[in-house]
Amino acid sequence: MTDAVENDILNDRYTLFQKIMYGGVLHGVLVVPTYWINLLITLIFPPLGEILNSLTDYLVDTFPWITWDALKHLFEYEVLTRIIYSFLLTSMFYIPGLIYTLSKLTVNTPNIPGTLQCNSDGVCTELTDEVETIKKS
Repeated sequence: MTDAVENDILNDRYTLFQKIMYGGVLHGVLVVPTYWINLLITLIFPPLGEILNSLTDYLVDTFPWITWDALKHLFEYEVLTRIIYSFLLTSMFYIPGLIYTLSKLTVNTPNIPGTLQCNSDGVCTELTDEVETIKKS
């Protein structure tokens, strides 16, 4: 025999109060975009966020996650100067470094084919390889 709370769960009428009182606030599917991790690390320490932003294209899915190509990319002149600028600006009361790194983070956010991209009017289109080539040209 089910009680009132179980009936509410089964009928999808489980309120926020019931979730807090009886558990299950994060019950179900929770989708966290991958760039949130980079954003969180950038908010904590902007130079580390700049390093992760630079390594985004070079990370692999298997352990050790970083290859020699990624390390070589970190020591390229442009990448190294961005990291140093971020560190110097962060040492000047944190906010300038945060602004600098967040501006670089939003510019370098990749448009991955197969995902949705929405404009300011709320119209969303699915990104394909054709859209990528149009944007690059």
